[in-house]
Amino acid sequence: MKIMITGGSGFLGSALAHHFSDRGDSVFLLLRLNSELHRLRGYESKLHVERYLTDNDIKSIVIRVQPDIIIHTACSYGRNGETTLNIVDANIRLGLAVIESLLDVKHSVTFINTGTILDPEISAYALSKHQFSDWGRLIALQSGGHLRFINVLLQHMYGPGDDTFKFPTYVLYTCWQNKADLNLTPGDQKRDFIYLDDVVNAYDTLVNRYNELDLVHDIEVGSGEAPTVRNFVEAAHRLTGSSTNLRFGVLPYRENEPMHCKADISVMKSLGWKPLYSLENGIKETIKIEFH
Repeated sequence: MKIMITGGSGFLGSALAHHFSDRGDSVFLLLRLNSELHRLRGYESKLHVERYLTDNDIKSIVIRVQPDIIIHTACSYGRNGETTLNIVDANIRLGLAVIESLLDVKHSVTFINTGTILDPEISAYALSKHQFSDWGRLIALQSGGHLRFINVLLQHMYGPGDDTFKFPTYVLYTCWQNKADLNLTPGDQKRDFIYLDDVVNAYDTLVNRYNELDLVHDIEVGSGEAPTVRNFVEAAHRLTGSSTNLRFGVLPYRENEPMHCKADISVMKSLGWKPLYSLENGIKETIKIEFH
């Protein structure tokens, strides 16, 4: 298969690039000119890196490659000083530029979008991700069967190599480094934490069995369990042997904080996928790879 991945230099995108390259697919990475490739070291000769500057560059690349599958992971979380326009550009406009280009590909194409389970009121990131999903569904339904749009409602992913501004990685690094204090909310929020390898295997299942899904399909991916944030933090603290003081309740919950997130993974199970890592084993694996 020809698989094109947006955001291929990121945490999830690079893991998917490794996986599909290893299984023998032709993997094309659609990247900005300034995207770094440190997560892809050792795979340079196995991957086709396609860099773009303009929408016309994107279109010419897509038309030349003629991909069978697009896996869209590129996004902006808005945590590094990005403006609203920056977030909209990354989370809406880029995906639309790719989708519009796919309408000129000679064969039907499946677009697997990495969406979010967060309510749109939570942040500009969540709002923009929902808005893009709405656009994707609309264009797919109007494509006459040319475009399939699968929207992955991804839960709280973690694993080795992720950015330290993300909560699970931040907690693990703080505990591993034995920093004096870790300030936290009360930690009663229930979260569906899912380990990276399980996420990659879920995408593999979708690539293999997308024809069994509707032309437009929202599909939830998570562990199917909902431990509390406190459970995660205490497990990370114990498994790292940390002396960090866990200060639960020092921070308030953010506005519109979701208190219960848990995936319904019945559809994924019907496709033959199931998560293999418990929370404990996923944290252990992350520690083993990240810190040793």
